[in-house]
Amino acid sequence: MGEPGAWGEVAAGLRVSRPVLVARLLELDAAGALTTAHVRAGAQVGGVNVRTVWLWLDAARTEGRVERRPRARLELSDQEWAVLAQAGGNVAVLHRHLKEAGGQVPSLASLHRVVRRDLEAGRVLPDRAVVRREREEQRTR
Repeated sequence: MGEPGAWGEVAAGLRVSRPVLVARLLELDAAGALTTAHVRAGAQVGGVNVRTVWLWLDAARTEGRVERRPRARLELSDQEWAVLAQAGGNVAVLHRHLKEAGGQVPSLASLHRVVRRDLEAGRVLPDRAVVRREREEQRTR
């Protein structure tokens, strides 16, 4: 490749999000005016590879989505959070509890990531005494 032309200098400071870029390119495609040059320019302002833009366009045409594919997230139930609180935040104890309960158990590292993610997002582990008291109240009912 040679030196960037005038477009390269202009596009260097621009950034466009995926939904905006894909929507505009789909408009051009519907009008029958989409060219490889448009996709190259879109890749440049999108900060991605040209092949990536083609893949985005294909996903928009076939699946109707312009955003990233949603990913399944591992979530802990309130009961699992209670076990974690009872263990004083010890994720290894929660992991052993899940193994004993049977079924599919995520790895210990995955559990650590989930707990860290949720704690950083603002979830608070209940105090051990509170969990113990609630459990005793449920038993006495």
